[in-house]
Amino acid sequence: MWKKVAAFLKDFFATLLRPINKTHPMVMKEALDANDAFMLLVFGDLLGIPNPTSYYTLELLPYLADDIERWQQRMAVKGTVLEEKAAQFDF
Repeated sequence: MWKKVAAFLKDFFATLLRPINKTHPMVMKEALDANDAFMLLVFGDLLGIPNPTSYYTLELLPYLADDIERWQQRMAVKGTVLEEKAAQFDF
């Protein structure tokens, strides 16, 4: 009897989580893209993109300091950041 209950629960949760498992990578990519766009607007001067408001955006540095290193690594892997963002927003 316990084997049947265990099998039922296993099938139940596998069926319940199946849509999440399929969409999780897409949601994570969209979240990272939104985060990258925000970080590019705020700290683009770290990548050599001139930002006239960089004096004011430095106030956000203590809150985003943990994310900057990972963001710079992702931007380095992506190559040309401006081309990718321009293609994403149809410029």
